[in-house]
Amino acid sequence: MAEQLEPDPLTVLSRWVGEAAAAGLPVPSTMTLATAGPDGPHARTVLVTTIDGGALRFHSSTPTGKTRDLAADPRASGVFHWPALGRQAILTGTAIELDAAASLAAYPTRPRQLQLLAWAYEALLPRAVRALRGGPGRRGSGLRRGRRRPRLRGRPASWTTIELTPTRIDLWQAGTEATPPTKTRYDRVDGAWTGFPVLP
Repeated sequence: MAEQLEPDPLTVLSRWVGEAAAAGLPVPSTMTLATAGPDGPHARTVLVTTIDGGALRFHSSTPTGKTRDLAADPRASGVFHWPALGRQAILTGTAIELDAAASLAAYPTRPRQLQLLAWAYEALLPRAVRALRGGPGRRGSGLRRGRRRPRLRGRPASWTTIELTPTRIDLWQAGTEATPPTKTRYDRVDGAWTGFPVLP
């Protein structure tokens, strides 16, 4: 039997992520993020770190495909899926890159492994930017820099925070042999959520 859901879908989503973690599911806050690019849609997985204040936040480096897409078109969609729990959440809204202050505050809270990855991207950035622009890169510069021990004194300049603010959220729950699946849709109008059942 489908559970009764709270009026705020982000409260439900945060709880579902916590329950997936408690159930031992790997990386329960992983979300598939879809953006619109000039050559069509693009999708990839990201690790959501914060769900509060009416939005979700995750981190990236820039420039990347996602940051370029969102700078040109902020429309985005995200999907969480926990098959073992028979739950799925689909979010639609807009995503923007936040200012440096948000990233400066968030960076020290990230695990060391993710800080190292951010610095690895920073080391390769000059070469990557030249490749994206179609120009020649400095031969071997990215490799040489990548071999150096990263200096973790602060946030790399390329490390950024992205905030997804949904205006629609669909919460799907699997059924049983005797009951069908259910989907509850929430639309946000003038800052308030309204939920109603829709066909799965």
